[in-house]
Amino acid sequence: MVLWGKRWAYAAFCAVMLLYFPARVAFHLHPQPCELVPSLGLALYSLQNYPHIVIFAAFYLLSWVQFRGAGAARFAWAGLATLVMGALVEIAEGLTGQGHCRVRDLVPDSAGALLVALPLALWYRRRLTSVP
Repeated sequence: MVLWGKRWAYAAFCAVMLLYFPARVAFHLHPQPCELVPSLGLALYSLQNYPHIVIFAAFYLLSWVQFRGAGAARFAWAGLATLVMGALVEIAEGLTGQGHCRVRDLVPDSAGALLVALPLALWYRRRLTSVP
């Protein structure tokens, strides 16, 4: 029951994060087409988008905490939540015209999630094997 307050805060954070983009342009939408199929070179180049890596690493950690009851599946659920939020952010950028809607921007989002997921997985595994 204690987690309900945290879950509402998490949901509110997600909503505010997505509403930030249309609010910046006073809800005047200027839809832009999305770049759907990235080349491998551009996808690798997008790994230099360090703000996305850091922001989505933090978002993965927040999501991971929310899926406490899921056991080891919480890693997958947090990863899915991170990718969905990354896709929604790209769509919001494209709808408002203040950024580019690019599928390749999901690469640094995924990298940020992996940077957090790998140490968490090692910690989680170590914690499970050390319990008598």
